[in-house]
Amino acid sequence: MRPAALIPAALLLGLAAPARADQPQHVVIDARGPLALVEVTRAVVPPPAEPGSGTEALLDLALPDGSALASVEVLDGGRWRRIDGGGPDGARAAEIYRAESAARNVTPAVEPFDPDATVRLRLLRGAGKGRAPFTVRTRFAVIPTTGDGRMKIRFPAATERLPPPADVIVRLRGPADVEIAGVRTAAAGGDVVGHATARAAWDVSWSPRDPAPSAPAAGKREAPERVSAPARDGVRRADAAAAQALIETRAAVAKLSPDQTALAFLARRRASTATALPPNVLFLVDRSRSVGLPGLSAERELVCAILEALPPSTRFNALFFDRTATPLFPLLRPATREAIEGFETEMVPDRLRNGTDLPAALREAATTLQRQVEAFGPRALLVLVTDGALGDDADGPLLDGALAAPPAIDLTVAALTIRPPDDEPMAAGPREALRALAADRGGVARELRSNEIHDAVPTLLDDLQRGGDVGGLKLVADGTGRKLGATLPPGEALAGIVPIAGPVPRQARLEAVARGRHLSIATAPQRIDAAWLRPWIAPAKPAPRLLTGSSVVALVEPVAHPAPPPEAAPKGSMDRMVVRNVLSLAYMPRARACYLNRTGATPADRELTGRVRLAIDLVRGEVDRATVVSSTLGNAAIEACLRESAFAIEVPRAARSDAPVTAVLNMNFRPRTPAQKKSDVDLGAVGAEIDMVIDEMRRREAADAGAPDP
Repeated sequence: MRPAALIPAALLLGLAAPARADQPQHVVIDARGPLALVEVTRAVVPPPAEPGSGTEALLDLALPDGSALASVEVLDGGRWRRIDGGGPDGARAAEIYRAESAARNVTPAVEPFDPDATVRLRLLRGAGKGRAPFTVRTRFAVIPTTGDGRMKIRFPAATERLPPPADVIVRLRGPADVEIAGVRTAAAGGDVVGHATARAAWDVSWSPRDPAPSAPAAGKREAPERVSAPARDGVRRADAAAAQALIETRAAVAKLSPDQTALAFLARRRASTATALPPNVLFLVDRSRSVGLPGLSAERELVCAILEALPPSTRFNALFFDRTATPLFPLLRPATREAIEGFETEMVPDRLRNGTDLPAALREAATTLQRQVEAFGPRALLVLVTDGALGDDADGPLLDGALAAPPAIDLTVAALTIRPPDDEPMAAGPREALRALAADRGGVARELRSNEIHDAVPTLLDDLQRGGDVGGLKLVADGTGRKLGATLPPGEALAGIVPIAGPVPRQARLEAVARGRHLSIATAPQRIDAAWLRPWIAPAKPAPRLLTGSSVVALVEPVAHPAPPPEAAPKGSMDRMVVRNVLSLAYMPRARACYLNRTGATPADRELTGRVRLAIDLVRGEVDRATVVSSTLGNAAIEACLRESAFAIEVPRAARSDAPVTAVLNMNFRPRTPAQKKSDVDLGAVGAEIDMVIDEMRRREAADAGAPDP
């Protein structure tokens, strides 16, 4: 790391000091709340020129992801000049630059663009200056990415073959851990100095250090207040001290126009003090047909990995659910190898059933906890393992109301969705429902792939120990709330920029839900220049920009990278003939049996005639729902049999989507008369004998049903 004394003070202060060809570029990163303002000052050396000719230098600027170019300046005549200040735009800028090049006996260079370049900078000077370098200063704003509790800016590799190294200064407010190009330094405030070669991509990251946890937050974690779902809407808000101890918020605001404002925000979830995991675990495992064979294997591996990572004293039980819930053991059992093998024995393909009813499974889990309060108490962990095909009607309040755990048990929920690596993502509705359920119970909600189980399990258990996720995030400013649609795990952060119609708000408020409590954290946004936020709210159309100075002519050309064509949104679809064959071969015989097995006690039952319209929803290879849309039979038993029979068939998976595929059946039921029997395929004497035998068998069954027991 280079000491600060080696960096020219004139450049760090932004004064007009000419650059030398052999000096490094200077990068100053000013972290302001949710944003970082980056200033890069460097020398650009032109190639050799013919005697009597001017010189031209090219520089492709590759900006970090999530950044917006604010200004480009060139040192001209001892002072900085903005390239976009006072020059023409559009096609005339390039035309004027060509004319200025011809006047200086320079032919503009034609070079391919660098793949990572955002803009190209052309610098032109007349004859007599030799190869004196140009001095350029660029400024851009960037929204740092967040991960592992740190804010990070990744600078792409330089576009030159031999780029100059970078002397880096990071300016922070307050204590932080700063890492520059892999070298970490603890800063107590002020500037942190580092060095990067710039030949390859390099990172700058920082993480504000948490203060000591306050007493209210720790007390709330140890003794959470559990209330019923209807009463939770009116629960009092947590006090400000506890909320600030849980979530750190920062905001910056800029006035873009008289009627529009932009606000940048940052919310960081502070990690609570680690506590021991609950010693009793109840697994709720999805065993519906939508899981499929690969998903079934992944669920088995995930549950076993969690049990192996928990302490040896852990006791567990499991509920397998589809449309109904089935317990693994009558009581809790220690997590021995024999008990784990008992679980593995149940995770086999012939146990898969149609239908997924998660609310009913949660109610069964609550009943199990209520019956065994002493065994599960005082603290228990409910681990939901599913493929996420829960239907669009599942939402957070519905699931939370179904899981009405007894007040004597402090219940934590881990909602885990797991799918094969090549499967599509989970639908938005079930994702939000599981996040809300986990955040309301002080747990975590994670979407996993089967190839990352062993790496993800230690992380999610550590997040459970540190307080779980915070959900229900909403940003309130100018009296309007905007859902952020995400959760905050311990140590993670969320940043973004939102437009606000009207004047600059004096205060912004972040609302969240943690363990059933509503948190409200207010912050006063700091004012920043509008240039930092305008490109994200109202991005200008890229156009060439020109500066004609006393000694330098500069042109900024936007680099157009054609965007790939957007992929069409996958829709639930299935070949019509496939559905027709499945229903005709697998379902229609069952539907006919429902009608033929009716009672014939009265003439009306024997002559029962009617039409039934049945809708069957097929989702991810399972029958999710069967609904009688209309019926003229007037027989509830037959209609219930028709619905239940739909769950007994196996159906193929829809192509590339969790969206339901609905098959609608129109079925006519009427008794067969002797004339209709003869109009069927003629089986000869054998056919008549078969009909006669069937009729005789029915008469005997009716007689046996009315005869007294021997």
